[in-house]
Parts: sequence; C-alpha cells; structure tokens
Amino acid sequence: MITRHRTPGHQMRTSQLVLVLFFLLMVCTAQIRASERNVANQILSDTGVKGGLIVHIDCGDGQLTAALCAGDGFLVHGLDTDIDNVEQAREHIRSLNLYGKVSVEAWDGKQLPYIDNLVNLIV
Repeated sequence: MITRHRTPGHQMRTSQLVLVLFFLLMVCTAQIRASERNVANQILSDTGVKGGLIVHIDCGDGQLTAALCAGDGFLVHGLDTDIDNVEQAREHIRSLNLYGKVSVEAWDGKQLPYIDNLVNLIV
C-alpha cells in the first residue's frame, strides 16, 4: 500500500487553483451575459419595441430570454419544445430574480398560445 503525504504547500496550491478556476468561470459567465444583453439591446433597438409582451421562441437556456426584459414595461415569455431547456431557462431566470416578469413554458411547436394582437414582439 502506497501512502501519500500532502504538504501544507500542496493544499494551498490546490486552494489557489480552485479560486482561479472559480474566477475564470465568473468572468466567462459575465461575458456570456453581457453578450446576450448586447444581442437583446440590438433586437429592441432595431425593432423599436419600448415595452409590452415579448415572446422568445426556442428560448434554450433562457440567457437571451432574460436579457430581453429591459425594464418594468416588459413582460417576456419564453417557449421551447425541449423540456430540459425549459427547466434550465427557468433556473437561470430564477437565479436573476426575474421570474414573473420573465417566464418560460413548454410549447408544442405548432401554434402560439396567444390571442391575436397580444404580442408586441416575437424573437
């Protein structure tokens, strides 16, 4: 049987590595969010939408869906046919404390669940 002895320096290096990896993850996450925010701002600018109901079809992980909520005058509803995407998007939206102004639900991909003239923008 081989016994390994760890030195205090080894533990410190491991802790430092964990901190560096955590920092890199946070930076990457911030860049992704900033990128989605830029895309959302460009969509809203190009379309001239200043509020109302925005529907995001095939919303995926919810990053862009959440970013489309540019203020109190917006209500964003994400739709996706993949239940795993719906759960992931809901988790992301909850992590931002946006659930309510932004929501996501499973969709059959056939017919939008809205009456005529309700939606201000479909993405």
